[in-house]
Amino acid sequence: MSSTLFTRLNAMRSLARRQTLQSVRRSHDEITYKGQNLPFDISNHRLFAIKFTLFMAVPFAVPFIIVRYQLKKASGQYA
Repeated sequence: MSSTLFTRLNAMRSLARRQTLQSVRRSHDEITYKGQNLPFDISNHRLFAIKFTLFMAVPFAVPFIIVRYQLKKASGQYA
């Protein structure tokens, strides 16, 4: 009884070890150049700088624009 249990346990261990090694081998991804793993293109530096500036500046400016609108609305400049 115990010998079959140990045999089964050893078989399960070797299977787990094989599957782990195979998954590690398959998960290796070779990056050939910087930025290859990014979801956007960074090869054109000017275009990237413009897009990045807009992406960061617009959400930062929205609260200030809303406050300005609310203050002007309260003073009666907007009808």
